[in-house]
Amino acid sequence: MNKTPNVSELESTKRTVKFFEGLLRSTPNGIVVTDASQNIILVNGRFSSIFHQHWRDVIETNLFVWLQQLDEGAVDKWTKLMESVYREGHCYDINFNMTSTEGVKYLSVNASLVEQESAADQGIIISNWRDITKQIEMEEQVVTSERLAVLGKLSGSIAHEIRNPLATIDISALNLKRKLKDADVKTRSQIDRIIKQVKETVDTIQSLQDLAKLEAPVKSRWDISEIIGNGINILEIPESVHLINVMTKNELFVDVDEKQISIVIRNILSNAIHAMDNQGTVSINAFKDGEGNVNISIKDSGPGIKAENINKIFQSFFGTKVKGFGYGLTICKIIMEKHGGTIDVTSEEGKGATFILHFPYDSTENLTA
Repeated sequence: MNKTPNVSELESTKRTVKFFEGLLRSTPNGIVVTDASQNIILVNGRFSSIFHQHWRDVIETNLFVWLQQLDEGAVDKWTKLMESVYREGHCYDINFNMTSTEGVKYLSVNASLVEQESAADQGIIISNWRDITKQIEMEEQVVTSERLAVLGKLSGSIAHEIRNPLATIDISALNLKRKLKDADVKTRSQIDRIIKQVKETVDTIQSLQDLAKLEAPVKSRWDISEIIGNGINILEIPESVHLINVMTKNELFVDVDEKQISIVIRNILSNAIHAMDNQGTVSINAFKDGEGNVNISIKDSGPGIKAENINKIFQSFFGTKVKGFGYGLTICKIIMEKHGGTIDVTSEEGKGATFILHFPYDSTENLTA
């Protein structure tokens, strides 16, 4: 005969449920409880928010529905996690990634097997999902700083030793091009290739020198159109690249270190030209947003940037091409941060990329420089 719970027991149960619900709501981590078939029998809002869902839309669904929205291999990782939990009773620090238009989110998962008090409890797993994106980003920043420090020490001597022989190769190639102007197409193509590769190597050396000389900015008042013009003039833009720059003088002003901001513009333009394989359109525009901040927008017609790479392109030594060290955009980011500004990028594969430089509002903007 079943015993009917008394009022005291019911009240105690209600308090326990409320306590548990409060615990689920207050934890900064996602909590999921799944049965042997991986159906979700309990979930909190933090886990649901990973997928931009309300917990009511997640509970009683199958966990594999949500795992399939993570990066490739998530289902296999979860399968191995289950095997470890069933074998050991727990599993620690299995990492999952989720890529979206907002960038990459890094998740670390711990899981434990719920003690089986009855046959109905068999296979129940409680998992703890922790967002470690900021931790990963901080670790990457530390690694970047260490790499840049080492590279900065070596860059001066390396640049000096390589620049001189490259100049000799460049002059010799140009002389050959003039003397062999009537040569066959293949010969002229090979000479052009030498000149092009020398230029790209010189650009890399210039980035090394930029890194070595990167100090606190010495700011003064500048017309934004002049800064853009100076950044453009540093580069030799191929005739096959159509540059749209409709800036008006004496329209927008910023307090910046002109040499450093010119480096930023040069690096972004150089990347855009390389991304477009030296042919396409680059549009440069400057404007003021609703908060009074001055912005420079640089948009190219290249292949765009993959969603999973958006958050990585500003990391030191990251690059989608074999050539180069991949620190040009890292330098850009550092320079903008030293100016109290930011640099953002938006992109869609096949539709180019847009880099936006944000300069903070200056209340003295209307004063005469």
